[in-house]
Amino acid sequence: MASDEGQFAPYRFPPHPAFSPTFTHFDRDSSETMVESPTTPNPFLGKRRRSSASHHTARSKEIEEEETDRDSVGDEPSTSREGQVQPQVVSRPEKPYSIFTRKEKWFIVFMTAVAGFYSPLSANIYFPAIPILSEAFQEPIELINVTVTVNMLFQGISPMLWGSLADSQHCGRRPVYLACLLLLTLSCIGLALTPTSAYWLLVFLRCFQAAGSSPVIALGAGTIVDIATSAERGGFLGLFNVGPMIGPCIGPVIGGLLADQMGWRSVFWFLAIASGVAFIFEYLLLPETLRTIVGDGSAPPPKLNRPLIPILGRGRKSDPSSPASVPEKATSHHTPLTVLRLFRNPDLCLVLVSTAIPYSVFYGVITTMSPLFLQNYPWLTESDIGLCYLANGGGCLLGSFTVGKMLDWEWQRVRRSFAAKGQLEDGGSGAKGGVPVEYARLRTTPLFWGAAATCVLLYGWLTKARVHIGVLLLFQFLIGFLITALFNINQTLLMDLFPQHGAGVTACNNLVRCLTGATFVSIENYILDGVGPGWGFTIFAAMIVATYPAMLVEWKHGKKWRKAREEREQKKGVEREKKRVQKEREIEKREGEMYELTQR
Repeated sequence: MASDEGQFAPYRFPPHPAFSPTFTHFDRDSSETMVESPTTPNPFLGKRRRSSASHHTARSKEIEEEETDRDSVGDEPSTSREGQVQPQVVSRPEKPYSIFTRKEKWFIVFMTAVAGFYSPLSANIYFPAIPILSEAFQEPIELINVTVTVNMLFQGISPMLWGSLADSQHCGRRPVYLACLLLLTLSCIGLALTPTSAYWLLVFLRCFQAAGSSPVIALGAGTIVDIATSAERGGFLGLFNVGPMIGPCIGPVIGGLLADQMGWRSVFWFLAIASGVAFIFEYLLLPETLRTIVGDGSAPPPKLNRPLIPILGRGRKSDPSSPASVPEKATSHHTPLTVLRLFRNPDLCLVLVSTAIPYSVFYGVITTMSPLFLQNYPWLTESDIGLCYLANGGGCLLGSFTVGKMLDWEWQRVRRSFAAKGQLEDGGSGAKGGVPVEYARLRTTPLFWGAAATCVLLYGWLTKARVHIGVLLLFQFLIGFLITALFNINQTLLMDLFPQHGAGVTACNNLVRCLTGATFVSIENYILDGVGPGWGFTIFAAMIVATYPAMLVEWKHGKKWRKAREEREQKKGVEREKKRVQKEREIEKREGEMYELTQR
């Protein structure tokens, strides 16, 4: 076509940067840019493209001049023996990963923590009302417990659907947040109005309640990946986990007081009002953060993804030349099947297993506390038992804050140490700043795993010895702190390993945790009744120890799996880009042919 342009000038798409004579490699998480010289051969250029390169000479010179102006702060390119100009690393000013300020990021994470608070709250606030529901519906407690089982199952399954939608550039985070909170509010209203003659409706609406409450935990993790770099995710994840961790602590207290003073329906009215307020709060202020939609937050989102009061990041635009200001291209189509395909990654499976078992033991400690305490200390009332949950909750809160800060500090410490030794990955220019992710996140895990198993072991034997209740509450506090630490470390590692599937990997984590926890809770009472709390919690502690070899395998082989996955994704991206450019050429050719026909 290039040779026939004397008679007509059909419309041509501008050349893609990957095919321009001056090809600039951008790293979204790095302040360095690789610039290839015009004389460097481009492997993507086909024979036809090279033969018609003269058509774009003027445009190429303009691009080259722009690149020269922007990169004038760099050194002169070096020349090899053959006389070819070699790529140079050009220093650029540090470009922020997100346009949101530090305070705005904390506020966004706070909003996600508020939404994540309702997932465990809706599950745990229900427990004290079970005997009252059994009397009201005239059903045995075993059947009322079925509503707990189905709720836990849907907590594991529903994030698979919502998580894939939240990672999709066709939907985004904000619409899924609002849909989940609205579904939770409506289901709680339905539960509060359920007639006592419709047991089936109670079971049915409890499924919808879980479908609306549980996905927000996966969404919160994805939001943190959107706005925070690896160096600061630990602290943000610590704040976010405050919401999900405080729910199991205050839920039984609130549920016991409401059910005892105002009846079982007041429990669901409370949840409906609280979740409705959260829905309004998120609807007014929560911005869209998905990077395939808004980039670093400066790209305008679709109307559905805009907050009613856009005060966060308002009027703040990043440098248009910054790659972070351009929405990232989706690496895959996000569907529930895509989320399930994540299980093909061995490092993901190892981390999930090492998270699910300690989490199940943590839930076992919480759910068995009430019968064990009543057996040892019969003078306790139901209100006293509810207050005892605050010890475990205090440990969870402290663990969320301190371990999150510790992870950020460890990241910087490892980066400085490896930089001083010259051992940073990819010369320090990779997406993680050259920090070995597995080493930075897992180097403290032997301490936490060993301490958690020891505390569970001692808690069981102290419970059997019927020591003072204050001692058991101290160990409840320590177990909550240590298990939260393990969960935060593993969750942060998953976010670093799969940054483009933040909500998806958290949905996988939620699925494995909930299914494992539901199975464990269903058999724990049989174990404790059979061997007693001493040997029973010894078995639970051994289960925690048995999961740590999975962490050792990830520590040793994780880098190999991570690098192989990054190479596969890079090759897929190159192939998709070649197909896109080829499609543009075909469209260009058809337009030229149509134009030629019209001229004839």
